[in-house]
Amino acid sequence: MKATQWAKREFEAGSEPDTRTIKKWVRDNLVKGRIVDGHVWICSSEKWGVESDVNMAVRRLINET
Repeated sequence: MKATQWAKREFEAGSEPDTRTIKKWVRDNLVKGRIVDGHVWICSSEKWGVESDVNMAVRRLINET
């Protein structure tokens, strides 16, 4: 999903980080995503404040039931 949409979903109104910050998080592997032609895309399963590996493990467990 677009970084701006992800930020709106994950942060309170008015406290969303700008795209440059999110791009840095992707580069630093703090958030799973891709930078394509300068545009930032975040995996829709990403939740702010939850480690990506933990989030993926929880999703797997939920899908197994």
